[in-house]
Amino acid sequence: MPDFGKLLPAILLAGTVGSGVTLSQFVLPPTALAQTVAPATSAPATALPPPPKATGDKPASASESEEAVLNRGSYIARAADCVACHTAVGGKPFAGGLKIATPMGNVVSTNITPDPEHGIGKYSEAEFEQAVRHGVRRDGSNLFPVMPYVSYAGMTDQDVHALYVWFMHKVEAVPFAPPESETTLPSSMRTAMTAWNFVTTMEKPETGDSSAYDPIRRGRYLTNALAHCGTCHTPRNFMLSEKQDHYLAGASLDGWYAPNITSSKTSGIGAWSEDDIVTYLHTGRLAGHAQAAGPMGEAVEHSLNYLSEKDLRAIAAYLRQVAPMEDDLDNKPRDGFGKAVNVPDIRHKAPTRIDDLSELDGQGIYDANCAACHGRNGAGTVNRYAPSLFNNSTVGSARPDNLIMTILHGVTRKTKDDHAFMPDFGATSDVQRLSDTEIANLVNYLMETFGSGDRHVAPNQIADFRKDQ
Repeated sequence: MPDFGKLLPAILLAGTVGSGVTLSQFVLPPTALAQTVAPATSAPATALPPPPKATGDKPASASESEEAVLNRGSYIARAADCVACHTAVGGKPFAGGLKIATPMGNVVSTNITPDPEHGIGKYSEAEFEQAVRHGVRRDGSNLFPVMPYVSYAGMTDQDVHALYVWFMHKVEAVPFAPPESETTLPSSMRTAMTAWNFVTTMEKPETGDSSAYDPIRRGRYLTNALAHCGTCHTPRNFMLSEKQDHYLAGASLDGWYAPNITSSKTSGIGAWSEDDIVTYLHTGRLAGHAQAAGPMGEAVEHSLNYLSEKDLRAIAAYLRQVAPMEDDLDNKPRDGFGKAVNVPDIRHKAPTRIDDLSELDGQGIYDANCAACHGRNGAGTVNRYAPSLFNNSTVGSARPDNLIMTILHGVTRKTKDDHAFMPDFGATSDVQRLSDTEIANLVNYLMETFGSGDRHVAPNQIADFRKDQ
């Protein structure tokens, strides 16, 4: 992948000189965990606005009850995962303030509560639609595309209307002014987005009542417009637009790697059944296959586990018919590697001194820090709370990215029915702070013993991953 941190300044400067506008940074969604949304009941006393005029083949019902509109809006907000970006860690839902790292500095998410001064309380529905589907604020300036309006452009009029009504009537107005974004010139010039918007590919607006679509159409709508899966899982070109000819083929994401989720049976998830995909999306785990962590863990926690089974099945049905894309590195199913191992007990009779700070090899680090949960043979716990390390897509991938990030940052993923947790072993660990050399040794041991083979990960690579966070 190109070094966008070095490439973008030249592109931006060229755009400034050539056309008076520049290409602003495009980055993927944040990896910091946001707070679970808790809609407030401080709704204005005003009547709900009427639904928009229908533009599609199945018009929105003018008789849709106010309750139905609010319920639809709440569901759309969940499906679109608005809370993840617009809620700072420890902050109030949708009040903004979350810093999102980009090659050009930090973009700070905005307040989208109905507060009239600091939020969107003064937005008309038309102005709201312009922001959501076109990336244009009420004052006419452009949003940075960390807000995935490129995907939301595909939303129906009816769903945009319901989302607007829900935000204005069911979200608590929070009088909080997030700090300004910390971007550098020329990317901080919002007018630059005019040029980028001109060259990028946006979703085409869907029509009619999205809840009445057939399963494949509904799945496509959820995947592309609302859940904006391509934002993470589709690689990008030198202009940072999604490569449509590599749709959902996998891409790097702020240290993590969003894997290939096409129907390829070797590189993607083509060997997964519809039930497998539904289980994974709903719970974030699929025994013998994969566990969601990082950005995907957040998507499960804040969005996907709230979707109906019917919608999850629609997504699964759609993904299973997406054209397969083969991966240059993963040429065997990521969850198809390894088996339980029978390793000798390497512990010594003599106790280890607490002041012995010598670095251990991979097997020693595993025995000291991992075996208690994952088993000395790597099979995990009987109830699969601690997953198996073989038949595990993170360990079986040819890319060590997600394994490194999981060790550095751990896992914490809450759903309505479950809480998955693994401590981190990075610089702020309360369990054990492993050095770059120790993590490299551990990664190589895990991948060679249970996964796709020794990746020869070096300590300097671990240092680079630390810098990504």
